[in-house]
Amino acid sequence: MATLSGQKIKNAFASLLKLSTNTATTTLKNVESGDGVATALQLATGKVGVNGTLEFPTVPATGSTETSALLLNASNQVVKRTLNAAAFSGGAVTTATLPLAITSSTVRLDNPASISDIGSIASTDRFLVWDASASVWKRIDYNVLSTTINPSTYQSAPELVCRVDPAIAITTSNKYLDFAAIGSSGSDTVEIGNAATIYTLSSIYGGNRDAITINEDGVYAVTLSANLTTSTTNETVFFYFNVNGAVVGTSEIEYKSAGSHFLTQSTIPNLQGGDILSVETKSSSGNATLNQYSVLHLRKL
Repeated sequence: MATLSGQKIKNAFASLLKLSTNTATTTLKNVESGDGVATALQLATGKVGVNGTLEFPTVPATGSTETSALLLNASNQVVKRTLNAAAFSGGAVTTATLPLAITSSTVRLDNPASISDIGSIASTDRFLVWDASASVWKRIDYNVLSTTINPSTYQSAPELVCRVDPAIAITTSNKYLDFAAIGSSGSDTVEIGNAATIYTLSSIYGGNRDAITINEDGVYAVTLSANLTTSTTNETVFFYFNVNGAVVGTSEIEYKSAGSHFLTQSTIPNLQGGDILSVETKSSSGNATLNQYSVLHLRKL
């Protein structure tokens, strides 16, 4: 009915609205029809509640300059908050720094070429990894990753390729072989695998890098690949494999003719951590040369 005018109370009371109990207080109470049917509206002396869907029969007007918005707080109360204008612009709300990049509404990892090269790896450097079991991104430290890939119970065979430098004029007196410094060129001594932890190239017997200290117990294959030149006939060349200054293996070869010769000799000693390995050479008449870049090769078995 549109009006209460002329209506009897017994016929119109169901269309009247009332509180569910007594008078209004600070506590929200349901607003009911006269016959006790609760509505979605609730009232208190200091607030209004909606126990249902809040609906606008007519769509509110659209604003283009306002920056205030209505939000719900943790108590489900409506509060006003003024936002930065960028929150309504639809573009990026911040500036990304490497390795992140933002294009329109997409956040992505940038091309690695745009990121600085780390150079040498430190034990505390970290990698980003996807944990498939938990479906989350996590990090792993380099020292943990390297231990996982190469655990202490297993070691790849570390190798040290020592190149003779300079050439050695072989006399009738023993001379120690000197080796090139460690590097990556074809004329350097080269470390392979985790050789840096197994071998230490040092100067002990008066020359430049004339000895190799063994840092870990084990069995080692030690091979000398020598390029020799003799200037007379019937020249005998001697090589001595030494451990801690004592000879553990000897090579003695006589060359009937003068010229270039190649020699490969090996020994497989059982070495202890701290042992010092060296090689000496001499010739019967002092008319031989051990050419530069001849190789002493060490490999832990």
